[in-house]
This record gives sequence, C-alpha cells and structure tokens, in this order.
Amino acid sequence: MSLRLVQFGLGPIGQACARLALDHGHTLVGALDLDPDRVGRDLGEVLGRDALGVEVADDVTALAEWAPDVVLHTTASFLDQIENQLTACVAAGAHVVSSSEELFWPFDRDPGFSDRIDAAAREAGVVVVGTGVNPGFVMDLLPVVLTGVVARVDRVDVSRSVDAGRRRGPLQKKVGAGLSEAAFRERQAAGGFGHIGMVESAKALAAGLGWDDAEIAETFGPQMAMSDHETEHVTVTAGDVAGIHQTATVRVGGELRASLTLTMAVGAPDEDRVVIAGDPPMTVVVEGGTFGDTATVAAVVNTARRVGAARPGLRTMLEIPAAATGR
Repeated sequence: MSLRLVQFGLGPIGQACARLALDHGHTLVGALDLDPDRVGRDLGEVLGRDALGVEVADDVTALAEWAPDVVLHTTASFLDQIENQLTACVAAGAHVVSSSEELFWPFDRDPGFSDRIDAAAREAGVVVVGTGVNPGFVMDLLPVVLTGVVARVDRVDVSRSVDAGRRRGPLQKKVGAGLSEAAFRERQAAGGFGHIGMVESAKALAAGLGWDDAEIAETFGPQMAMSDHETEHVTVTAGDVAGIHQTATVRVGGELRASLTLTMAVGAPDEDRVVIAGDPPMTVVVEGGTFGDTATVAAVVNTARRVGAARPGLRTMLEIPAAATGR
C-alpha cells in the first residue's frame, strides 16, 4: 500500500525517514522545515537524490493543499514545542507518526495536552502516535511483548548500552560527550538535557504489565571517560564526560518490580538486554544493540502503514503492532 506522505522536519532523522519512505514506495507530497538553507529547495535535492518536484515549505497551512494520508513528524522532543504542529496536521485530516520522545507516553507528563490532542484526533478521525527505538521499543514495548509467554512476572530488568560515538552528532552533544563534569552538571541543572523518554518508557512498561499504581523514580548523571576518544563530532579526554548514565525504577506497593538502565556514552559497548524473573524466567540479549538512528527511522516509516487501522485518537505503540511493512 502506497501512502501520500509529508515529512515534517528535515534534520538527520527526518531526512532518513523521507529516504526510507521513498524506498518503500510511498509518495512524498510535501515537506516542512524551518531551516532557511532548506526552505524553497526541492526535497529530492535536500535528500541528495533526483528532484521530486516537491518544494520544502515553512508554513503549516500548506498541509491542507498537500492533503497527505500520514505526516512523518520528526521535529522536537518536548510536548510544548510540538502541540501546534500536531494540531495543524490533525486539522488537515492526516494521521501523525512522530519520533518525539515525550509523545510516546504523554498522559502523565501533560494530561491537558493529551486530552486536547486526543479530542482533536478523534474528531478528525485520525491517529496521533509517538514511536521510536528508545522510547518506543527496546526498554518498553520489547519487554512487554516478551512477557506474553511468561505465566508469572516477578520482575523485569532492562539495560541498554549505546556507543554514542557511532551515532549522529546532535545525539553526541545531547548526552554531553566531551564536557567537563562541572559543565555537565550546569547543563543538567538547566534541564532539557540528556536522554529524553526514560520515564515514558517506565510508565509504558508498567501500563503494559497492568501495574496501575506503579511509582516511578529516575536518576541521571554523567558517565566518565576512562580513556581518550575522538569522533567526527567531539573529542573526549579521559576524566571528562563520555555521555550519560540514567536509570528508572518501577515500584508497586513499595516492591521493586522493574529497573531500566541506560548508558549512552562514547566508547560504551553496544548491547540491549531484557531479564525477566518469573515462570519461566527469560533473558534476551541483542548483541551489538539496536542501532538507534536506523531503528527509529524504521519505526516511524513502518508505523505509517499501520495507523489507518487503529482507533482514532492519541494512541500508543502498545496498541499498534510494530511490524516491518516495507517493500
């Protein structure tokens, strides 16, 4: 099934989504971005491909003219930065599949936002959903799916270790690679720094396992470099910050039922691990990890085919099957 798509946001992830959408046989009927170096140019040129006859615009009113089936939304992590963008997409009658981390599970972070987007999407008969690899798969959806063959779940422990040196430049900077510890702490105190979505993963995991009264706690600090590292984007010196170490815990009735541990740092080993204590116990290891940039793009584009079959409204990936639907 070929879809009429609009790419909203043309950073590294957005451009990769647009390329994959074309490779999957979809039609890109429009693109939105605020970068003056991209606005007004042919989308194909921006993507490093042949001209598509689609000019990049910076005005969301173009959505009504383009009339897309689905908008691939890859602009910002935070709900207060994307509400107007989502509203414009919904008003144009388009489903929205977004890589925004907070949108993956927005209900507790901003109930008002969630109610407004849900009501607008229901009225328009469309779906709005946030997806990705983390949050969106490794630390939330994957362990929930694995428990489907476990008769009794006592505890779930998920760990993800990511070599940030293999990832895109903006992510390396987002985790503080190359900063001194003092500079890291300053940015941490200012907020909007580090991995976004850990709490969202923990809440989705708890909801997926039926732990309605779960209490979530989060810790976040620097992962210090033990040796020097050089990437295309940053220089990390031993004793400075290589990235982040972040945890979330899920307690039910005071009992620890789940832990999520993320290390995202230059030079860290790549591995995802889910350990389920129960009957039967289960340990699943993804050797080499789930490469976040590629996997996020795949999650967004693959989900675009699925949203049309879901109930209209603000949905989650616990409700929409995450299956490859490429060519």
